[in-house]
Amino acid sequence: MSLWTLRARKLLAGLQGADYRKSLSKGIAPSVEHEEALSQCRFDSIIDVGANKGQFAVFARHTFPAAQIISFEPLENPARLFQSIFESDPKTRLVRAAIGTERGTLSINVAAKDDSSSPLGVSELQARTFGTRIVDTVEVPCGPLSDYLQERDLGVSNLLKIDTQGFELHVLRGAENLLGRFSMIYCELSFVELYNGQALASQVISFLHGHGFNIAGVYNISSGQKTQQLQADVLFVREGADNRPARQ
Repeated sequence: MSLWTLRARKLLAGLQGADYRKSLSKGIAPSVEHEEALSQCRFDSIIDVGANKGQFAVFARHTFPAAQIISFEPLENPARLFQSIFESDPKTRLVRAAIGTERGTLSINVAAKDDSSSPLGVSELQARTFGTRIVDTVEVPCGPLSDYLQERDLGVSNLLKIDTQGFELHVLRGAENLLGRFSMIYCELSFVELYNGQALASQVISFLHGHGFNIAGVYNISSGQKTQQLQADVLFVREGADNRPARQ
């Protein structure tokens, strides 16, 4: 899908409901590119790691109106916009923290376009292809996922969504003791090093396969020069998972 086609889809999505119109009025386009992967699923809870301004959460609320959404975004400016959208939504909660293996603080390299911010350094390929430029470094709270979730936060059918700019395997390792509670994991993965030292798609796939997750689909492939494939959203399903929601 071209960038212009995606932008047109997001603008048209704004006509579909009040929730989409509200987010667009604040300059936040819902992540409608995830419809193909997820719109036929049903979830009790959605754990949204790397929420940024709420692009995915807006899509998730529109698509899964009965689900509880718990989003994680450690950076102040995008978190403020997120909260302005969901301040009156009792089923959506924002946690101002990063997820990782260690409990404490984590340094985030803040990019001029904040959705490209990462704990990892920007590679030359990322800078050349996407124009990513680091403008600040901040310390944020960080800990394993279980530090921030309680038993009642997860139901029968749960989705873990991760979009953390190369930090995905760290997030998964920080959520390792809870992976068995998720029926699906939806994760942006890179085929080449866009952030210095990041785990590539093959490493993440191997890790998840070892925890009983298999690939169910690959979506939204991003290409660079000479049609080199750079990254994609990958949907994983846990073997034997029950995808029927318990709460409606």
